[in-house]
Amino acid sequence: MKFLIIGGGVAGTTAAEELRKRDASAEITILSEEHHPLYSRVLLPHYINGKIPRERVFLKRDGWYAEQNIDWQGGVLASHLDARNKFVGGSDGREYDYDKLLIATGGEVRSLPEDLRGISYLRMLDDADHLLQLLTEQGETARAGIYGGGFIACEYLNFFAHFQLPTILAYRGEHFWTRSLLPEAGELIAKHLIQNGVEVHPNSTLERLDGDKELQGFVTNTERHAATILGVGIGIEPDFSWLRESGIEVGRGVKANEFLETNASDVYTAGDIAEFFDPILGRQLQIGNWMNAMSQGRTVAKTMGGERTPFQLVSSYATNALGLEIIFVGDVERAAAEEIHVIGSVADGGITQVFERGGRIVGGVLIGRNTDRASITKAIQEKQPFSSLNLL
Repeated sequence: MKFLIIGGGVAGTTAAEELRKRDASAEITILSEEHHPLYSRVLLPHYINGKIPRERVFLKRDGWYAEQNIDWQGGVLASHLDARNKFVGGSDGREYDYDKLLIATGGEVRSLPEDLRGISYLRMLDDADHLLQLLTEQGETARAGIYGGGFIACEYLNFFAHFQLPTILAYRGEHFWTRSLLPEAGELIAKHLIQNGVEVHPNSTLERLDGDKELQGFVTNTERHAATILGVGIGIEPDFSWLRESGIEVGRGVKANEFLETNASDVYTAGDIAEFFDPILGRQLQIGNWMNAMSQGRTVAKTMGGERTPFQLVSSYATNALGLEIIFVGDVERAAAEEIHVIGSVADGGITQVFERGGRIVGGVLIGRNTDRASITKAIQEKQPFSSLNLL
């Protein structure tokens, strides 16, 4: 049996590891965009802040792939898929045939049209190396800016606070995570950031960068801000270009059922790129976090290996912004909820939003109220109504 995996991140590598456990003789090949073996994106902030050395971010050694008899092709992108004849063309000019294929390519960061020395993104280990280099070069002369209102913006806030840099934050919406948070929850986050010395500018659209070769500032629709480092966190998007002629159905991600099977025979998907049917929450979802990607990699390997297994997980993700803990559990899209219940307030310093659909809880966002996490997760799993919760 030939298994081909496109994507060397946690979803693809976990799937490969599970496939090898289940079949000692199978041929397993991974095409990875990066030249590094698997590392933890979750640990990158700890590396940047100096809490762990660079080598600690790696979860696999270079030699692990050979030891597992896994053919790891680093620095190779998929260029096209022929699902009928079962092969993938690689950027190295080779054709990789398969019996079963896993698409686990994740997503690419949305980038600015301009590029100057001082622009920073945070998706890969190379990005972390680049940011550390900028911080080291500039030292106390650095002035920090952030463009974006989500998870990556939170990471940059923590980095710049760690290095004691004055920070300007601009984002396009009225508040952080406008697709999930109600205005009062957004107000709570903004108030916390301002109290911690961040200059916050909502409703700001980036128009241009200032500087010749090196960043000197950035200009929004409202004003100019001085900055020598600009952390950009405006989301990720999947690359479907190599799937264009394949017949694979795509939407926001690669579409799949609860078994992570696509509409093409023997083609599966997992990780950030998967837009899968969630049997617990009852709709198609695309969830981009480490827990989800690892669990999907393990589950899809079972199905690829002949043990057809539905993916069922109440996924959650936690971050913090300058000490304010923020947790997302389950389905937290405002547009898909029929009712959103609010517990707590800005004055209390903590807010929990509980999302309800069809008379049952489907998600929760917890800001400064991490003790609500277990109750909400259990309620989602057991398909309970909001009235069953007992949150103070």
